[in-house]
Amino acid sequence: MTRTSLPVAAAVAVSAGLLLTACGGGGSDSSDKIQSSSTGTPTVTATTAKPSPTATTPQPATPTFSLPPDAKVVFTGYDSPDAATKSVLRDVKNAVMSMQEADSKGQSTANLKRYFIPLQAAVAADSSIDYRKSGYTITGTVKDYLPTVKFDAPNRAQVTYCEDERQAFDKEIASGKIDRSKPSLQDFSLWRMGMAKNAAGDWQVASYSQQKGVSKCAVS
Repeated sequence: MTRTSLPVAAAVAVSAGLLLTACGGGGSDSSDKIQSSSTGTPTVTATTAKPSPTATTPQPATPTFSLPPDAKVVFTGYDSPDAATKSVLRDVKNAVMSMQEADSKGQSTANLKRYFIPLQAAVAADSSIDYRKSGYTITGTVKDYLPTVKFDAPNRAQVTYCEDERQAFDKEIASGKIDRSKPSLQDFSLWRMGMAKNAAGDWQVASYSQQKGVSKCAVS
């Protein structure tokens, strides 16, 4: 298991009133496991507060990310027939990728500043800088899956998703040695993100938290 992809921090409420909210079963380590399936599709949910489908909004430019060749993120279920939900999931993916990129470079990046509000971008950047100073970088595969989206308002949404870091590791920059650890329940996390849409059309991370060792996120 590698370091936390996003630094664990207390939820931050921004002036728009964006707050983290609990999601079904997310606050406890339920003994029920999520069973993987080759035919099933993770459920994406959205409330009726989402933007009107008739509204025309300019599409933000597609970002590019630079990761080491031995590091990647696999997203499963990050699509939806609903345009508003799909746009939120798109930028949750971009936020995760921006953190992976910052960790691999050990510094802040333009993508990090784009997909996190300034306060959270600064916290995440500090974490990436400290990680590099410790002599490590990222390697392996992170898997994110089972996302859910709930709209508080047309420009505010609450997102949860599961993460599997069993095949993601720290790598010593100087020697190239990979710090492999034995897989455990601690490799499975439940993330909660509060997202806020800005004037440019991007959904930014305004608040977030991570809960490790969540049984309901454990997959075989």
